[in-house]
Amino acid sequence: MKHLILCDFDGTISLRDMGYELLRAFAKGNWEKIDRKYRDGEIGSREAYEQIVGMCKGSPEEIESFIMERALIDPYFAAFHDYCLRRSIDLKIISDGFDSYISRILEHHGLITIPIFTNRISFKRDGRIDIEHPYLNRDCGLCGTCKRTILLENRSLYDWITYIGNGYSDRCAAQEADWVYAKEALFEHCVRGGTDCTYFNHFGEVMDDLSRKIKGVIFDLDGTLIDSYEAIYIGLEEVFNHFSIPLFPFQQLGKYLGGSLEEILKPFLTPRQIERAIPVFRQKYLEIYLDKTSLLQGAKDVIEELFRRSIRLAVASNKSGIFCRKLLSHLGIDHFFTTIMGVGDGSRPKPFPDMVNAVIIDLGLHPNEIIMVGDTVEDIKAGKAAGIDVYALGNGYHPLEKLIDEKPRRILRELRDLPQALQVS
Repeated sequence: MKHLILCDFDGTISLRDMGYELLRAFAKGNWEKIDRKYRDGEIGSREAYEQIVGMCKGSPEEIESFIMERALIDPYFAAFHDYCLRRSIDLKIISDGFDSYISRILEHHGLITIPIFTNRISFKRDGRIDIEHPYLNRDCGLCGTCKRTILLENRSLYDWITYIGNGYSDRCAAQEADWVYAKEALFEHCVRGGTDCTYFNHFGEVMDDLSRKIKGVIFDLDGTLIDSYEAIYIGLEEVFNHFSIPLFPFQQLGKYLGGSLEEILKPFLTPRQIERAIPVFRQKYLEIYLDKTSLLQGAKDVIEELFRRSIRLAVASNKSGIFCRKLLSHLGIDHFFTTIMGVGDGSRPKPFPDMVNAVIIDLGLHPNEIIMVGDTVEDIKAGKAAGIDVYALGNGYHPLEKLIDEKPRRILRELRDLPQALQVS
C-alpha cells in the first residue's frame, strides 16, 4: 500500500505556533482583532494575512535570530521521520505558515529532505514584508495555503492518505483524508463534525499507533453494551421512596451515571443514608434487572465480529460483578469474554484503575495491545490511569462536551464503528 502522510507545522511539528510568535514580536497595531475575525470564521487566513502584513516590520537578521531562539519541535518528530523512511511512507509538510521559519527550523534539526508546501515571505529594503501564496485555491481563497487542494492533488498517487494537524486551517484537508491524527481545535472540530480521528499528544503516539495491533478490548457495560436505564431508575425510585425524597426525572438519569452506586447517591443522601440505601436498591434491582435490561442495538454483532478476529474480550463495570455475570449469561453473550469484572470483585470502581489493571492481567496481553471502550468520563480516566488507550462512545451516558474535554484516543459515533476503527489502528 502506498501511504502518504501530510502534516501541519505550527503547533503540530513545532511546539510553538511560530506564525503567532512572529506576529506578537514584529506586528505593530491591533492585529489580534483581525485574528479574532479569522478564528470566528468571519475571514480566511489569506485575508487576515493581507490585513496584518502591513503592520509587520523587521529585518531578515532580526527574524532569523528570533526564530532560532524558539526553534523547538516535537521531541519525537525526528524519530517519526525516520520511521516513515523505514516504512517507505511519504511525508510532506503543508502549512498555512511561512517558508522562512519552517525551512530554517527543519534545517536546524537536520530534517532538510521533507517536501514543504507553505506561504512565502519576502523582505523589502525598508523592513516591510510581502507575502505570496503559491498554493492558494483561487476558487475559495480563504486560506493562504489550501491544504485540501494539495491533498486532493495527491489522491490519485496514493492508496492511503493520513493527515496530522491541530488547528483551524487543517479542517478542510482533514475531511478529505483517509485517517486523521488531531489535537486541540482540530480534534474538537472533527469529533463534532463526524470526521473520524485519533487524538495525539506527540508524534511518539502517532508512530506507536501506526505500528500497533490491537489484541484485546475491555468494555464498559452500562451504556456501552447494555441498556439498563429503566432497571437502574426503578432501583433508584425504590431508594428515594424509602427516604421520602423526590427523584429527578428519568430524562436526567444519564448525567448521574458512570460512577459507582455510591457516587450516584452522593448528591442526594448522607453517608449514613447511603449505607442503608445500597441494600434497598440491590434488592429491588435484583427483582427486575433481567427483564428490564437489553443489549444495545448492534452490540452482539460487534462482539461476535471481534471474537471472530480472535480479539480477547473483557468487561470492567461499575455495576456489581455478580449482576454483570448474571446479566451477560441471561443475554447469551457471557462466553465471549475472557473475564467479567465489576464492583465487589476486589477492586475499587472506576475512575480508579484497579479494576482495569486486574482485567489487563487476566487478558494476558501488554497494555499497548489493549484498548478500553466506554461511554463515560470515568471510563476514560480509568483507562488512562491503567496506561491503555480509551475509545469513547459519543452516544452514551455522558455528553459529548465532557468526553472531548477528557481527550480519549478516539471518540466513536456509535459502538458499531468499533470493528472498522480497529482495522485502521
